[in-house]
Amino acid sequence: MKHLLKGLYLLVGVACIVYYFVLWHASRLGLSMSLMWPALGVLFIACGLLCERRDLPAWVHTGWRVLLCAGLAALLALEGLVVSGMSASAPPDMDYLIVLGARVDPDGPSPALRRRLNAVMACLDDHPDARIIATGGQGSDEPMSEAQCIRDQLVERGVDANRILMEDRSTATVENIRNAMALMDDPAARVGIITNNYHVWRATRIAQKAGLTAAYGIAAEYTGHTRFHYMVREAVCIVVDFLRGNL
Repeated sequence: MKHLLKGLYLLVGVACIVYYFVLWHASRLGLSMSLMWPALGVLFIACGLLCERRDLPAWVHTGWRVLLCAGLAALLALEGLVVSGMSASAPPDMDYLIVLGARVDPDGPSPALRRRLNAVMACLDDHPDARIIATGGQGSDEPMSEAQCIRDQLVERGVDANRILMEDRSTATVENIRNAMALMDDPAARVGIITNNYHVWRATRIAQKAGLTAAYGIAAEYTGHTRFHYMVREAVCIVVDFLRGNL
């Protein structure tokens, strides 16, 4: 049994480290929180190397197994929340569509942002009178603000520029929502929150907590081998936002 457990620890540890290099290769500019994968890899490899050590007290072996099981259970519960929002859509005739910002690459919108733009275009017929609020400030490594990129791309795709409002100072989801609310005439308005599928549950709950009681998530498709990273990262972000009182 101990040999099997050791092999499992080592296998998971190596897989985490390999996945980090997959992410590193896939992203030219790096992914937020991607260093958690080599850190987890080292942790699991250490557990594998130590699990057969007979000179360690029994409570050490029991303790780390309890912690690992508790951590896994918590992760699965949080991922249930993430998955629950991944196919979300809003009822017709929203008053506002808030497009949450994402990275702007030197050559244009990142894959995540392109998918959010696609989701906007796909749902416009269902919300013909909705004002669009483009959100997101400019990072130090971005050529323009995320809001400006969203606006420019939508106009290029045929959306009337007068229909688009811009919030270009925010640096996080909470700021996206709060700053967008300042541009709205009615905080009780029906609002669609457009973001990538893994982000919908948290973004919608942040909006509702901020006072947008009629906020609905609109999931933009996101696939590929980086989605697993974003889903795990989102579980961490849910905990952080809960502790900060944003959820």
